[in-house]
This record gives sequence, structure tokens and C-alpha cells, in this order.
Amino acid sequence: MAASIAAVTVLVTHPLLWQAWRVLPGDVGDPVLNAFLVGWGASRMPFAFSGVWSAPFYFPLHDTLALSEHMLGVTVFVAPVVWLTGNPVFAQNLAFLGSYVLAGTGMYLLARTLWGRRDAAFLAALAFAFAPHRVMHMPHLQVLMSGWMPLSLWGLHRYFATGSRRSLALFAGAFATLALSNGYFLYFFSVPVAFIVACELARSVVVGAGAWRARVPWRRVAELAVAAAAILAAIAPAALAYVRVRQAFGFRRAVGEMEAFSAAWSDYARIPAGLWAWSGILRPGVGERALFPGLTIAALAALALVALPGVLPAGRAGRPAGWRWHVGLYAVVLGLALWLSAGPSVPGPYSVLLNVLPGFNGLRVPARFVVVVALALAVLGSAGAAWLLGRLRPRAATAAAIVLGAAIVLEGYGGRLYTVPFRHDQRVRGQLNEWIRSGPRGGVLELPIVGPAFEPFTIAYQYNTLNHGHPIVNGYSGYGYGLQDFLGGPGSPLSEPDALPGMLEGLRGIGVRHVVLHQPIYSDRPELGWPDPKDLVEAIDRASGQRGRQFNTAVGWLLGAPRPRLPVDESALEAVPLRESMVTASAMADRRRYAFDRDIDTKWLSAAPQAGGEWLRIAFGEDLDAGRLVILTNRFGVGDYPRGLEVESEAADGARMTLFSGSFLPALIGGLATGRADAPAVLDLPSNRSRALWIRQTGRSERWQWAVHELQVYRRPAR
Repeated sequence: MAASIAAVTVLVTHPLLWQAWRVLPGDVGDPVLNAFLVGWGASRMPFAFSGVWSAPFYFPLHDTLALSEHMLGVTVFVAPVVWLTGNPVFAQNLAFLGSYVLAGTGMYLLARTLWGRRDAAFLAALAFAFAPHRVMHMPHLQVLMSGWMPLSLWGLHRYFATGSRRSLALFAGAFATLALSNGYFLYFFSVPVAFIVACELARSVVVGAGAWRARVPWRRVAELAVAAAAILAAIAPAALAYVRVRQAFGFRRAVGEMEAFSAAWSDYARIPAGLWAWSGILRPGVGERALFPGLTIAALAALALVALPGVLPAGRAGRPAGWRWHVGLYAVVLGLALWLSAGPSVPGPYSVLLNVLPGFNGLRVPARFVVVVALALAVLGSAGAAWLLGRLRPRAATAAAIVLGAAIVLEGYGGRLYTVPFRHDQRVRGQLNEWIRSGPRGGVLELPIVGPAFEPFTIAYQYNTLNHGHPIVNGYSGYGYGLQDFLGGPGSPLSEPDALPGMLEGLRGIGVRHVVLHQPIYSDRPELGWPDPKDLVEAIDRASGQRGRQFNTAVGWLLGAPRPRLPVDESALEAVPLRESMVTASAMADRRRYAFDRDIDTKWLSAAPQAGGEWLRIAFGEDLDAGRLVILTNRFGVGDYPRGLEVESEAADGARMTLFSGSFLPALIGGLATGRADAPAVLDLPSNRSRALWIRQTGRSERWQWAVHELQVYRRPAR
């Protein structure tokens, strides 16, 4: 059976198998990211996954792997391929092809156990392995790894039927592997599992006079609790990494974002682009909302539901024990999955789960419940097929199964698989990667840089970290990175030659040692308004005080090590409470309170482009030693940073002393590099005796105002 599924997989995904060494399915977006994730995980696996969560992108953040799917549940199976071949692209393609065989095999075992017919089970295997929704998810390897679902349910049903602990272990192992392959499925698959476990336990309870306590299956409850604990123990390291990231950065999805990726009922009549059998008949869906399940399997599932109340006769072979029970179970699972796929836009259980399940609000795409819909339809469809085929003579049943199987596969066929070339060794970058690999340890900034929008070259930068071994500032994940967004955004210092020295000093301060500029990418994208690459190379040469090194079409610069910083006793600093009466401003006096209202979304601003004369003055009413100034900035307002900054102390007698003067960029880049949403730019000040502080903007910009979203002053204790 597995061989048959594999043969169909080779045909449906042609020509991937024959080109698996050097191409990727779909595009150079998520498949390249998947190859990177597999390669990175494989590199850490021999070290017991030590350091795996600090993946080499979004430098210098930690736990960056938890900003996207980590796919360690995939990596553990294909890591030997990476070790033997050195080719993560080949490993990702083998996992891609294997996902079909896994889905078909798992569903076959489940359906055969439930309905007792091989032909009906094979139809279920085809329906789940080649469901139409898989066409739109071909770039998403983690979604294709859904085959652990039916395998896990197979173990669960066998456990309830026989009490076999081996079956229970299979259930737990498959569930844990599923959760480690796709974080969505940890939550989504828990719904049918929890429902089936609750129903099976309730079914085991026989309520008699005074017999409740004796008839509760306590042994099974205890064994299921052990299985649940084993699953939690297996996923705990990953779960803790995600918890750390959420606590550090406050990541959560807005309800409006979830609603945009929720299913409408009409989406189940929408097809993925290129679906061969239904193209021109049904309309294509938008994004991940092409949820058409296939007419053949839906009709067979409907047949099972019609037969459920006994309206239709059982047929020649009768029905297996528990037929009605299991059809009823999966009918409810189907209804729940359809309801939940609508997300929070429809009142119901999704909103409940948002409120009670930790981490559930980090999931953006409720429409991915379509995988559970496909699971339930495949099970119900095989029940309908078992009823139908059981009424036919053997030869007729075989012929009908062949016709139905062909129809199922054709309905899920997306045409010849589109592939894109991608060399695993990135030979064109060979000299550049060798220069970085042999250079001093530290981060790498690759230009051009964009964010948060996706660009294929960003994924290529990220993949190349596997070849040169250094972390990069750039990166792509389910969440953006403030530093990348700033450097690649409209207010970037890369578009202002005078700002480049401060930018390079800021990068050096966070540990970046290499800057690389790829000239052809600039030339290929004139619509983005990037500076001329030759002019930018000359500007970086001047700002860095060195001539860049040429590598084919790329230029590289080596930055110095971070400058040593004097230690600061953080515990001795005390926040100075600020009030509106203490602050005066050069403009927009009615908005000065927004600079210290503890709301990062409000701001004081200069009301005109920076001209060099803007200021804020903070009067303390007493002499104090101002030890630190912190300026917080909303990530969407970083373009309004001061092009030059001066901090001046004013004594009680009016005497002035400059405490800081120069580029604000090192402090801003340092704040953005923390990953915090408020990008705390910290200026540590020398010892002073201040009655007031002057904060002056000394630079010029034709476009950008100066804005202060939040201002904090800290004092040193009096001596």
C-alpha cells in the first residue's frame, strides 16, 4: 500500500524526484526557508540541539528559531541525509515527497481499522494524501506533514479497542512528532483528540445503581494522563522557547489579522490556482482560503452520514462493530473543524479557545483547520465507500474502487509541479562565503535589506548562513525585526550619506563585523527607489575609512570589534518622575505631555522637518546627577529619529556643560537590536550636577520631523 501511495506521489509531483538535488517545489520563498530550517536543525542535532534556538538570523537576538516554525519534528528524520550529502535542499525535497506517503499510510491504517475494508481504506489514503488543499500548501512543508494525525488516531482507537499500551505509545509519539513539525497542529489536532478521548471515556462508564465510582475506567484515565505527560515532556523545550519569545516581545496576533485569514463558507467552493480538474469551473480562492475538499470524497462522506441512522441497508457484508459510533464521532469532528476554520469572525468555539488556551492567539490562519476537515472527510468518505463497495460483487467493487480512486487523485491534481532551481552550495557566492567564514566572529549585514515585506534575496541570505557560519541581521520569519525594518525602510540611514558613519558605528556596537552589498540586486529593482549601488559603495568606503573588497558582483567591508563600554551600575539608577510642568519645547507645546505619558503610540513632534534648532528642556527643580537618558520609539516611527543630538546640562547658576553630542544612530540601533517594540535608545551620561537638561536636535532632514514617543531620565544617587 505504501508503495502504491509512493508511486502516485512520484506521478503527481513530477518532475521533482528526478531533480530533487538541485530544485525546490513552488518558489524561492518558504521552500528555501524550509531547507534552511532543516539544515540548521541538522547542524545542531549532533550536539543534542544545543544552541538550536539561537538560529543565525535577526542578529543579535536570541531564540530567533521560535519566531517561525522550527520543524524539528521533520529534521530528526532527514538530518542523516544532510550529514551524508551536505545538501539541505535534497533533504527538504525528500521530506516533501515523504509527507504524501506518510499521510496516505497513516490514513490507510486508520480507515482499515475502523471499517475493516482495504479498498475503502485505500480510497481514504488517496483522499487525505492528495487532498486539493495540499496544492496551495506545497511551499509549506510543515502543513504537508499532517500524516501524523491519522497515524496518531490509529494508535488511539486501537488503544480504546484493545487496551494496548504500545498503541497508546504510538498515539503519543505521533502526536508529539506532529506538534514538533507544525505548531498550528499542536492546537488544531488537540480538538479532535480531546473530543474522541472524552467520548470514548464516557462510553466506557456504565452508570448503575450505586456503581458510578466502580465503573469509571480509572486505569485508562491514568494511562492517558501518562501519555499526555509524555507528549508535554517531548514538546516542552520548544514550548518554553516560544514562551520566552512571547514574554520578551509580546507577540500576539490581532483579531483583525486572524479574521483576514479565516474561512468563509464560500471558501469551501474555491479551488487552489491551477487545480486541474476544476479549473474554469470553480473560482480560485484567495491566499490560504482555497478550501475545496473534492467532490468525490465529500459525496462518499455524505453517503456515510445518510447511512448513519439506518435509513440505508447495511449491504452484503454488514457493518463492522462500532460503525455508527465512529461515523458519529467523525461527523462531529467534521462539524467542529468547519466551525473553527471560520476563526473569530464567527461566534463560537474559536473565541473560547483564544481566551483559554495559552499561545493560541499567536496563530494567524484559522483556515488551516482545513487539514482537520480533510482528515474527517477522508474517514467519513471511507465509511461511505465501505458501505457502497460492500453492496457490490468483488469484481464490481474493485472496478468501482479504481474509478473512485482515480477521481479522488484527479480532483487533487494541480498539474505539472512547478519547480525553481536552487543550488545547495550557492557556488556563485563561494569566495564571499569563504571570506565571511574565515573572518572574525560576529554578525553580518547584507545589502540590500528590506523589511517586513518578503523578498527572495532575504531568504537566500538566510540560507547562506549555513555555508559561511555567521549570523545575519537580515532574516525572514512570521514576525518582523525592528532593526531590519528600520534599515530597509523609508527612513533608513542607507539613503542619507551623512548618516552612514553613525550607522556603521551602531552596527559595530552590536557586534556586526561584516557588511556586504550585492550590486546587481540594486540594479534589478529600480522601482524601489534604492540609491545607485556604485554611489552607495563609495559612500560606505568613505564612512568606513576603507575600500570595500570585491567578490564578483558583491562588495564587502570588515568592521572593527565593538568598542569597550564603561560598566554602569544599573541598580543605582533611579527613575526621575516627569510632569508636564517640568518640560518646555521649541514647538508643539500642547503635545509635550505625550513624551512621557507611558504610551508608546503617542508622541511629541517638532511639526516641521528637522532644521537643527529643535529642543526639549526638562527642569528638575533641584540639582541632580542625570546618569542616563532613554528615548523610546514606536517601531513605526523610527524614521523620525534625530539626525544629530546634543544633551546639555544646565546648572543652577545657568552654566552649561555638554554631556553628549553626535549621532543618535548607535543608541537607536542598539535599542532596535533588543527586539523590543519600544526600541530603547540608551545614552549614559557623564557625572554632572544639573538643575535642567536640554535635549537638542542638531541635524537636518528635508523630509523627516523629530519625534519623541517616550522619554525617561534616570539619576545617580547623591554622594
